[in-house]
Amino acid sequence: MPTLEQIQSQITNLDNISKFGGKKEIKELPNILWEDEVIQKLEEGFYKSGTGILVATNRRLIFINKGMFSLKVEDFSYDKITSIEYKKGLLVGEITIYASGNRATIENIGKNEAQNFAEFIRANLGNMNKVQNSEIVASNSDDIVSKLERLAVLKEKGILSEDEFLTQKAKILEILNAEARALD
Repeated sequence: MPTLEQIQSQITNLDNISKFGGKKEIKELPNILWEDEVIQKLEEGFYKSGTGILVATNRRLIFINKGMFSLKVEDFSYDKITSIEYKKGLLVGEITIYASGNRATIENIGKNEAQNFAEFIRANLGNMNKVQNSEIVASNSDDIVSKLERLAVLKEKGILSEDEFLTQKAKILEILNAEARALD
């Protein structure tokens, strides 16, 4: 997990860091973020009767509310987000996230910030899903390689004939190709 210093370094480059510097939710991020997560956008808002921050990383959206005696964290995986919308009022706006049949509305965001945040997510949603899907394929590819190596060992030991080896190898490679086609 990233350290607080690494997180503060990431958010230093964000447009609105000055209003988040001392937020107690920022101090919780080292315990919430995954090892390879990078913060891309950050906004303050109100969600489920609590004020907190909405964080867009390269992997997911996270709403964090650090109360006096509690910590509430809800995340939205990009591959589960079906839509994101924003509304702008006279002074404030809101963002609604639709994910896996659920709806989450974060209110009391600055009206321009709500629009910028939602448009950023919308513009990058496809790219973020492609990155996640390519990571899945890479993980599956490693598994496929180990299966092929085990088959080769079985063939070398005489447990599998050449025909049996080729048949099983073709099945494994077809599974890999089918997964890759499904992700395109």
